[in-house]
Amino acid sequence: MKKITYAFSAVLMLFVMNMQAQQSVIDDLDETFDSANVILIEAKRTKAALKVLTVDYLVNNNVNADVATYLQIMDVSMEVVEEFSDEVIYYIGQAAQGNSNIDPSSIQGKASTIEGNEDFVRIKSASLATAIQQNNRGTARQLIREIRALLNTQIRLAKEIKTEATALKSLAVTYNVRIELVDERSGASVPAGTLPGYAATNQATGEIFYTDYYTFDSFANLPAGTYRFDAYDGYFDGASSAIVTLDQSLVGSDGFIVVTLRYWSE
Repeated sequence: MKKITYAFSAVLMLFVMNMQAQQSVIDDLDETFDSANVILIEAKRTKAALKVLTVDYLVNNNVNADVATYLQIMDVSMEVVEEFSDEVIYYIGQAAQGNSNIDPSSIQGKASTIEGNEDFVRIKSASLATAIQQNNRGTARQLIREIRALLNTQIRLAKEIKTEATALKSLAVTYNVRIELVDERSGASVPAGTLPGYAATNQATGEIFYTDYYTFDSFANLPAGTYRFDAYDGYFDGASSAIVTLDQSLVGSDGFIVVTLRYWSE
């Protein structure tokens, strides 16, 4: 009895630890998403300021266009872009450390590109200010195009980071599943230990997960997906299969999704 109690306690502790680790990864991905959103907002803010300056100088032919205001907005926004690019790189790295299924390279590469673009926005904006002060319209027009292109790249990559961070959350979410048996004729409950064990096959990847001696009726930390749940047949009995797509809406108050298999015996 002590051995069974100890095994149950160990499984429960492992379950709690895994839940905490899972939540930590999700939090890191949320931080990645939020940091990318800040980058998006600031890049758009700079682009809007550039548009105001462009209209004033090139459309309204104002040789005294307010370059200073644009430079001030650009400087503050690009400072934020630089800071939160580092935040993206850090948090996606943390998420990858917490879950080996997460590859951070794509998001980190995009964040590094954004951070590099920030330097070019600053350099070209300084050159734009000089061109406008000298009323060199051709040079100013070309620099405006280049700055706009850099900002559009920041905006596009920030959106892609947000999309990727959201998609990666599905890898961070895992589910606990418990098998329950019911008699195929009467519908009465049958102890899950009546059969030797159970298997769960991921329908997308083909990966198979098995129950063990201590957790004979349950699966811990199954990745999100659709699974076929099967029972090992006994000498004269067995159970039907069931295909279930794991979803948060199926999780009970005890943290488990219950999969019911119909028990048969000869």
